[in-house]
Amino acid sequence: MSDDRDAILDELPPERLLDGDHLQPIIAGIRCMHSVETVQQYLAYENQHRNRTPVQSNLRMRARELRREEAESGEQIPG
Repeated sequence: MSDDRDAILDELPPERLLDGDHLQPIIAGIRCMHSVETVQQYLAYENQHRNRTPVQSNLRMRARELRREEAESGEQIPG
């Protein structure tokens, strides 16, 4: 499943993306996530390190969007 790995994990790992204080770049990064597994990794990092409600909410919303998109397309979603 390495082909499905989000490029954002390589370019902006959780410790880089979520270390910032400005919400807009973080939200933009969240929009670049294309798998629920990736979103969960970032959410786990946020929960452990910064615990910011707006960031957590955006990550959870993105996970819901991805699950809905994949359910509509009939694909199986891990996580």
